[in-house]
Amino acid sequence: MTRKQTSAQDQLEIDDIDYNALDNTTGGRAIQAGFVFAALSVPDYVAPGAPRVATIAVVAVANLVTIAAFNAFDEDPRNDLSAILDWESEAGTEEVASPAKTWAVLLGLIVVGALVLAGGEKLVGALAKQLRKRGVTKPHTVIGGVAAALAFALMELQARK
Repeated sequence: MTRKQTSAQDQLEIDDIDYNALDNTTGGRAIQAGFVFAALSVPDYVAPGAPRVATIAVVAVANLVTIAAFNAFDEDPRNDLSAILDWESEAGTEEVASPAKTWAVLLGLIVVGALVLAGGEKLVGALAKQLRKRGVTKPHTVIGGVAAALAFALMELQARK
């Protein structure tokens, strides 16, 4: 006999509520756009090599810590994920997770992520080179500002759907 634990959101059949302040507030979306700006602007202010990599790593870790901090709080007053509201018996619906499948998916995501980062780095480098030719003294800052504004605008559009 398997038991199914359901939350308040499940009971109310609400699928799209996300009370994460980082996602669902204008300030939270601005914070995320700020991290985009900071990460892309680093090459204009930090020397190439280890210091630049370390600075970008610090920005990435700060971003992850911010995400973790905001995700640590469930701000929905109706949703207590530890409360058991309903137990249902369902025979034969439990699926056993495969560690090999999990690691394959993780490895695939890492490879795809690395390829996207490498391609993005080449694109940003090419754009920065073109901007420098046109007399822009801090091209990565300009690219970061445009990317941050675009990211913020897209997040705002998504939030207003």
